[in-house]
Amino acid sequence: MLLSLPAMSGGIFDYCSGEAGRKACIRLPKGGKYVRAILYCHQNMTEEVLFRSPVFTGRMDSLGVAMAFVQSGSQNWDVSTGCGERFDSIMADFARGTRHPEILSAPVIPFGHSAQATFPWNFAAWNPDRTLCVISFHGDAPRTNLCGYGRANIEWGRTRNIDSIAGLMVMGEYEWWEARLRPALAFRMMYPESRISLLCDTGRGHFDMSEETMLYIAAFIEKSLANPRPSGGTMLSRWFADGSVSDDPHEMFWYHDEEMAAMTRRRHEAHAGKRMQYVSARIDGAIVPYDTTAHIKLSATVPGRTIRIEPVFTDETRTAVSGEHAPTKPRVVLISGPAVRVDEYTFEYDPDYFGADPRRLWSGITFCIEADGDSIYKPAVQELNIRLR
Repeated sequence: MLLSLPAMSGGIFDYCSGEAGRKACIRLPKGGKYVRAILYCHQNMTEEVLFRSPVFTGRMDSLGVAMAFVQSGSQNWDVSTGCGERFDSIMADFARGTRHPEILSAPVIPFGHSAQATFPWNFAAWNPDRTLCVISFHGDAPRTNLCGYGRANIEWGRTRNIDSIAGLMVMGEYEWWEARLRPALAFRMMYPESRISLLCDTGRGHFDMSEETMLYIAAFIEKSLANPRPSGGTMLSRWFADGSVSDDPHEMFWYHDEEMAAMTRRRHEAHAGKRMQYVSARIDGAIVPYDTTAHIKLSATVPGRTIRIEPVFTDETRTAVSGEHAPTKPRVVLISGPAVRVDEYTFEYDPDYFGADPRRLWSGITFCIEADGDSIYKPAVQELNIRLR
């Protein structure tokens, strides 16, 4: 069945199936191209940003990569729960429904954000022959003990591994947590044939995805398509908050080649030593309260269907407007949930987003207030959750 999704760029999916809350949709590369690979996303948050982005979808079109979006996907890829059988069924349905039989055997790029950031590594461990590369975004290390979904990881056993499969872990600078990084370094030492890359998403947080980062991910996918099981590569020091580098092999990660390493190095050095600036949102003339204890620090309830958000620069407390910032205009970015943009700062609730009653499927509508940096200030990001009543 075909499904039009206005809030995700006017029906960007070519085919969808499944009942409400368990839909599986696919976007084919434009131009009737042969599907070379499938970016396989489970619904969480920033996965939706990729599907809305003409920059990212354009790059996937040029590479012949289809993009799949699956609701209620397994967070840990525990095959005892039937997630493997569901995956096979989804791929078979996509192949039939789109008349692209190559989907049945096309390599898969499992992608997950936050609570869905563990599943890509485990998918690869159970499906190494089907996996092109792995992307854990603002996420987890392979075999981490700090899963984004907050429960125990699954065991791989003695013989299962992801040797020679290129994997990318992305962690935002403003969400950085050394305890989340250490399992990745330990994994590299335990599995010397692993190919684990790390990007510190400098100037970014947990809920956002910049076009610069999308292009980095696209480059990683392109390199993986060209060299699916790399035997060589380049090693590069991990990111340190103070801007230092290390030549200790225990503090280094693997990259496809020097070009990818140089791209990573530029990202890691881009905002070193710069000052912080802060952003928030005004709704109905008042700055939204900032809750330091909450996962999403800004939240508000709005009556009706129309959401008007005014981004503002603030001081560090996010309670008062500040003039200490880069000479740039802050913006509002829709991250996740049933809404469509009306104008620069206005959004409208979309009751048909992924079918009827989307409020049951999304816990509010998530936005990000963003501002670019300059030679003095780092970029600023601040997440915001809106509930409608």
